[in-house]
Amino acid sequence: MHSDLQLKFIRFYFAIVSSLFPALAIYSAHKLFHYPINSKRKNRHERRLPKSEHFDIPLYKGITLQGYRWGKDSDPKILLVHGWSTTSRSMSHFTEALLKANYQVLSYDALRHGNSRGAFSDLSSWADSVQAALRAIGPVECIIAHSFGGAAVTVASKLGLKTEKLVLIAPIHNISAVADNFAKHLNIPLSIVEQMRAYTWSHNKAHFEKYGKDWKDILNSSFHVPTLIYHDTEDKEIPIMHSEILCQKWPWAELRPTHGLGHRTILDDDNVVEGVLAFIQKRKNKME
Repeated sequence: MHSDLQLKFIRFYFAIVSSLFPALAIYSAHKLFHYPINSKRKNRHERRLPKSEHFDIPLYKGITLQGYRWGKDSDPKILLVHGWSTTSRSMSHFTEALLKANYQVLSYDALRHGNSRGAFSDLSSWADSVQAALRAIGPVECIIAHSFGGAAVTVASKLGLKTEKLVLIAPIHNISAVADNFAKHLNIPLSIVEQMRAYTWSHNKAHFEKYGKDWKDILNSSFHVPTLIYHDTEDKEIPIMHSEILCQKWPWAELRPTHGLGHRTILDDDNVVEGVLAFIQKRKNKME
């Protein structure tokens, strides 16, 4: 989140630049939306975990992501995908519970987040990162993703995902609406944001177009595996409407609303963690 002083500066900057230098305003909005703030943010409720094994995940030529592995190689694999301006550490409650249940947990820091470098981060590169992680670690039993990571998994699923199940926590589904709301908060004219979206798409066109023809299309996926979604009814950052829309498109997905947890504390809630673990284990127990 921006400080009060940063907010004042950003609002003043765009009030002046948007009318006098619209091209500069578009470029500035692109940088603001695609360069994370506090990309090494720590979860204040973070669990203390065993030391992880570090490994590289090749993404693009000359660019690798920092991967993390906990647990035994022989244990079934779970992939965690964190959200914007956080790191793999934000999902430590899931990691702890999964390790106790004898799963191998794998995660990574997204581009320009945590210990991963990169010029900038956008939705196509995040989707590519999900695909790259699965290439590096192989098939998994489940992918658990939060917020922007949920959007990335949805986009990546258009090309198929080697997973038996999906869990999405407070996923973003309408990326344009999120950008518009953020712009409104920063007093950036919507006309600038619309042009910024076009600029972003053209700036990384080859990566975007393998997933779809426009911002709406890339989030329309027919990927079908058992899917569980948790979303808080009082989430002010990403309203539960995002999950409701996704469930309309994916009628096989189950939405479990929570109350009073918000957008980030939901990751630390014992009931959510236990519900996710039970969902992952469900088919396994039926087979035994």
